[in-house]
Amino acid sequence: KQNSFLVGSANKKIVQFDTKTGEISQQYEEHLGPVNTITFIDNNKRFVSTADDKKIFIWEFGIPVVVKHVSEPDMHAIPAAILHPNGKYFAGQSMDNKIV
Repeated sequence: KQNSFLVGSANKKIVQFDTKTGEISQQYEEHLGPVNTITFIDNNKRFVSTADDKKIFIWEFGIPVVVKHVSEPDMHAIPAAILHPNGKYFAGQSMDNKIV
């Protein structure tokens, strides 16, 4: 959506704001820790979020239901993430200095 932006917060939520109205238009509430990153993928149709809960979630933009959940027992929090310029790959740097 042209008039929306997302904010990841320390209260474990991702909030979608409508810039025309200044109102909250959606909340994404599945993380169990502060949200660290939000990265858009699939031509901005989906986004990936990471948090201190050591989980990676993939969401459909505008729908507050997790599409894919990535979590392994040995994973660490991921404070930095980026989409490759060709749009096919997502990379994150975990707190144990590994690329995921």
